[in-house]
Amino acid sequence: MRIAFPLLNEKELANDFSHALHIGIYNEELDHLEMISVPEIEQMSKTTNFIDLMISLGLESVISPHYSYMTLRIFKENRINTLKAVGFSLNQNIKLHKEKELNPYDVYESLITDDCVSDCGSCGTSCSSN
Repeated sequence: MRIAFPLLNEKELANDFSHALHIGIYNEELDHLEMISVPEIEQMSKTTNFIDLMISLGLESVISPHYSYMTLRIFKENRINTLKAVGFSLNQNIKLHKEKELNPYDVYESLITDDCVSDCGSCGTSCSSN
């Protein structure tokens, strides 16, 4: 199983994918983490969109402390499991995932806690600075 994490560095999770400096792809069978920088992903994404890229990497799950409603919806529509991280430690969340201690991310929680990331421009609403 391959799992993606939004990362600030090799040990710390970002709050969500829109604030990540790297995407960590953890291969559970090999117990190996590959870090891909966001600029590298953007370069790879010129031929495909971000979600297609994530699917092409064989992801089954994503683990993040937070998901915007839109991001959560896209992952769920593409049958990628969305799990809620506990804290910001990458190693702790890998351990909790192996122990099956992480819970699915609740859509309701995303609706209540969702803050618009005004600089993302992904939804095309008036909140976007683009």
